[in-house]
Amino acid sequence: MTRKIFAAFLFFFFVFGFRVETIFAKGISEDSLMRVEIRSDAMRAIPQIEVTTIDPTQMSDTFAKTETPIGQIYQFDLINKEEYDRKKPVQIEIAVPADLATQRMHGARYIAFYNGTKKIWQALPSQENEKTHVVQTSIHLPYARLMIFEEEIPGVGAASWYGYKNCDCAASPDYPKGTRLLVTSVADPKKSVIVRVNDYGPERDVHPDRIIDLDKVAFKKLAKLGAGVIDVRVTLVK
Repeated sequence: MTRKIFAAFLFFFFVFGFRVETIFAKGISEDSLMRVEIRSDAMRAIPQIEVTTIDPTQMSDTFAKTETPIGQIYQFDLINKEEYDRKKPVQIEIAVPADLATQRMHGARYIAFYNGTKKIWQALPSQENEKTHVVQTSIHLPYARLMIFEEEIPGVGAASWYGYKNCDCAASPDYPKGTRLLVTSVADPKKSVIVRVNDYGPERDVHPDRIIDLDKVAFKKLAKLGAGVIDVRVTLVK
């Protein structure tokens, strides 16, 4: 299904007595879950945007086994793409469908675009709002097919510690609060501790190798605090 958007918005504001005009256009998918925005300084004419929703089953053979696609595929197209300055980004946001937003555990979510030349989906630097479950990114193309993907929850990675509640608890970027996890030292598998998630973190875009942060009480059951960061295996306790 296609929804063609020709939406230009004109704003005026004043800088040192001079009137400055800002024009931008937004394209919105039929289900209102995908939005694309482009500012006037990226175009030499008023943007015209067409947004199309594609059933993912039509491209199921393009998904890698390690990729978990979420929701629909969205295609945007700048009709007057010859007026686009590729040095300026097109802003993209896609909301996770409500029935998938919080119903299951998952790894990091990101937006990827389909590279027709390489026949693969390529991840874009993305950020998800944990409250609204809207994933945002940008792309320097006048046309793209885009989709949200979920990473698998990593089972092995680094763990640090913090002083907070002085309990067998932890912060996780993957598991919701209240989840019980078995954390085992990779260096010494005989050492393990069961913790309860009571906070979110560490931020994966800042600390990509860290899969959990342990309260110092829990960390000391695996290693000395002086170790700082250790490798651990994390398993869900059912």
